[in-house]
Amino acid sequence: MRKLNDSKGFCPFCGADLQGEPIPEEMQHQYGATHFSRKIGISSIEEDRIVKWQCPDCGKEWERE
Repeated sequence: MRKLNDSKGFCPFCGADLQGEPIPEEMQHQYGATHFSRKIGISSIEEDRIVKWQCPDCGKEWERE
């Protein structure tokens, strides 16, 4: 069985905890995680994917790894 991600992470600028609310247990396998993430995904029309993350607290952005 695959280990579920807990979505634990912190903003590289302000240090805010980016782990969101728990995902209902019966749906965790669909997300592959135990918690939602608070990170905001910034997408690129040209690449049709998320290219940056944004902190919901300080508003700063960083490149997706």
